Amino acid sequence: MKALVIYTPFVLSAVLLIGWLSKDDTPVEHAFATAPLPVNTAAPSAPAAMLGRQPAVPEALPPSLRDTEVDGQLEVDAQGNLVITDQLRHLFDYFLATVGEVSQEQAEAKIRAYLQRNLGQPAQSQALALLDDYLSYLLAVVDLETAYPRAADLNALLAREDAVQRLRASIFSAEAHAAFFAKEELYHRFTLQRMQLTQDATLTADERGERIEALRDGLPEELQELLLPQLHAELRQQSQVLLAEGGSPDQLRSLRMELVGPRATERLEALDDQRAQWQQRLDSFASEREQIMQHPGLAPSDQAAMLDDLLARNFAEHEQLRVRALLDMP
Repeated sequence: MKALVIYTPFVLSAVLLIGWLSKDDTPVEHAFATAPLPVNTAAPSAPAAMLGRQPAVPEALPPSLRDTEVDGQLEVDAQGNLVITDQLRHLFDYFLATVGEVSQEQAEAKIRAYLQRNLGQPAQSQALALLDDYLSYLLAVVDLETAYPRAADLNALLAREDAVQRLRASIFSAEAHAAFFAKEELYHRFTLQRMQLTQDATLTADERGERIEALRDGLPEELQELLLPQLHAELRQQSQVLLAEGGSPDQLRSLRMELVGPRATERLEALDDQRAQWQQRLDSFASEREQIMQHPGLAPSDQAAMLDDLLARNFAEHEQLRVRALLDMP
């Protein structure tokens, strides 16, 4: 079975592409287009059908695409019109990501050939027109970067996001704009609003956490499912740094509140308590075990019996195997 190319959510996907598409020496790192989210962003307004045959793939694919399945699906409605979903953007990016291995013109030609082989009319012409819009958008993003360079200032980030959304609205139809970018823009808005709250010195940590949690709860469920693992990974990383630097429990709580909110913070604190209690029980057992093992005059059989009894008195049956493994007990 061929491997499936999967694009990581919330990661810059057009970086290579824009660097090659630009006609000047604009640095690649200034690319501003972001990756499509791996979820469907728009339901078709008319009955839609997936292509009923195995899509035909252009021959002579670049090395990075060999033995992969095309990422992105084509849909048409009952009248043969193209159904615009985020899957179409996935398909465009699947081929455009190879710019560098192949020329810009070759990557575009692969997309056009794929659409022509796998779509009838009028969907084919509609998809080709949308591809032209997408390529125009990627080029326009390069120009936008000149006016809105990357910055850590929140106001600059807000202005930049507004400019990108206005650019998209000027190029794409409302349907295509929503299908390609709706959830991405929701994510960016959440991120910027969260930044605003974390920088608001008038709020307590608990108030900040409650408001951030309310923001997250307002996102579509599928976007929350994508976002939560990212937030928890960020929390793990920042918690490790904080604790390594001698951070206090209050600082850890504030960090948790800002990243994952009060409900998750309560669960994490309960887990901390459970771990602390477990470690206390384990340390106490290890201390008593050491006294038994160091007791003079005990026969090995008596020592083993006392240790088994001590283990049974302090730990449930399902815990005993773990204790034996942790303390290297027979």
